[in-house]
Amino acid sequence: MAITWADILTWTTGPLDSAATDLAATSKTLVSAASDGQDAANGIQSQGSAVTAIRSAASKNMTALARLATNVNSALMAIEGAYDGVATVMANIQNVQAYAAENHCTINADGTVSSNAYNEDEGTKKQALLAAYSLEAQIKQIIKDADQIDTDLYHAMSDINNDRATDGDKGGDNKVIGVPDHPNKNWMPSQNAAWWNSLNEKQRRHLIDHCPDEIRHLDGLPASVRDQANRNALKGYVDANGKEHAGALKDARDDLKKAQDESASEEEIEQLKEKVADLEAIELETDNDFREHSGLTPTYLLDFDYDEKYHRTTAIVSSGNPDTASYVSTLVPGIGTNVRGDLGDYIKRNENLRAQTAEAGTDPSDVATISYLGYVAPKKDLGHLYQAADIGYADRAAPDLARFEEGLRASGNANGHSFTNTVIGHSYGSTTAGKAMTQVAAGTVDNFIMCGSPGAGAESIDQYNVPKGHVYESSVPEGDAVQGLGPDNTYGTNPKKLSGITHLSGDTTEAKGYWTFADSLERTKGIEPYLDIDVALNTFSNHMSYFDKDTRAFQDFANIIGGGKQTTDEEWSAIEKERGK
Repeated sequence: MAITWADILTWTTGPLDSAATDLAATSKTLVSAASDGQDAANGIQSQGSAVTAIRSAASKNMTALARLATNVNSALMAIEGAYDGVATVMANIQNVQAYAAENHCTINADGTVSSNAYNEDEGTKKQALLAAYSLEAQIKQIIKDADQIDTDLYHAMSDINNDRATDGDKGGDNKVIGVPDHPNKNWMPSQNAAWWNSLNEKQRRHLIDHCPDEIRHLDGLPASVRDQANRNALKGYVDANGKEHAGALKDARDDLKKAQDESASEEEIEQLKEKVADLEAIELETDNDFREHSGLTPTYLLDFDYDEKYHRTTAIVSSGNPDTASYVSTLVPGIGTNVRGDLGDYIKRNENLRAQTAEAGTDPSDVATISYLGYVAPKKDLGHLYQAADIGYADRAAPDLARFEEGLRASGNANGHSFTNTVIGHSYGSTTAGKAMTQVAAGTVDNFIMCGSPGAGAESIDQYNVPKGHVYESSVPEGDAVQGLGPDNTYGTNPKKLSGITHLSGDTTEAKGYWTFADSLERTKGIEPYLDIDVALNTFSNHMSYFDKDTRAFQDFANIIGGGKQTTDEEWSAIEKERGK
């Protein structure tokens, strides 16, 4: 029987979460027992009929144990997938319910929508009717998604009940009894986490050292694992067949030399030069030996990749370990951001942000701040300035960002690690992040901050899967023409105008090079005709001031990351007094 709207209104994730916890523990026990049994069987060296009988019995027991492990692990993976799906459905239900309430609509028990704007003005009535049409389409999609989740779980459980479940192995060199040797590209972050935790240390080590490209992009794996795998992929490794892989950096250098030797086009050579420079920047900025000698926080290389279509390198680097930190933040930058030119700067900004959490009463060593240069952002040079108006970059990036954040949470949940998770979006990155917040699973992100934002990536704060009262925006009063610049129909509402948002301080007057209109008046005194030119030249001067340390806006960010609230006047006065200002 098909799923109905009334059915899914009763759904909760609790039973699935409980079942997944039990199955994960059982899977680990069975896999460990199977491994121990296999080692014991392999250790029997004696001969004779009795030993032969023992071997036969052990073989039958091992086969049965492997079968049981396969069924349990298959159930675990199916339930983890269903959990993520149900959580998304529940978040989408909350969104449509909030949207209905805002637009004078009632969602009926059968999923149809009625307007209740009978006594409102004509404009409101019209808006309610349009909202009703939109809501019915969204509800149909939610029901369709829910039906698919239910169907997938039913088929998975049927396969198990009929002993048709498989571990997906094809006879590899890293055989894991009852568990797939290698990850499935279609798995959700929670499934990736469950799979990784099903492996023993030897099997994990094998994948990190010899198959890094298979796991380094996997959202849901621990940061320490992704770091090791990505460093191996960058600098080189020996695969399971003994073949030496030079690593992405050497490969890029070799490709550049070959292109130069063969007189390739200037465009191709320039693209390869940029790629080499990007990878060199990643190597340099994540050199933990150098950072240790310099008294800097260790970095974790969570991902890097190369987009062949746009010829752009992406990278995700954390200052501090998200696996152990109680407070984790992700900073998503905007247009013009590239790895070779900006990775180091963003790591420094995040280092400063991490340090400034101390003023909020948080131990910086318990904070991990992530520089998310993990998407292709629009370029901002004159030849590519048109890209800034293309919302497609944000649309393409949002699902990956949402999945990355879900991966942080999935890894934490799988390993008993709880943390406060904050996402900060700046400029075009705030629109990208805003769109991601409408897609991310509920319970993933605790705080969302936008600053210098051209648009929120949503029409209403209720579209975000972020707790009420935990969506913030910061806007400087002048010198940032990007604020609210994007058209509402593509970029979303100007965050300053979002109902229910918390407005943080826009005070960045202590930022280096902070520009004011008064400065222009002073500079152009006696030559007033140049005032307009001076103002025009400085319309974007304060766009990056949010990230200057020791400003009140930056302190607000640090406070929220550290699990608190924006800085009060009294707190800020005390901080300034402490600094001797």
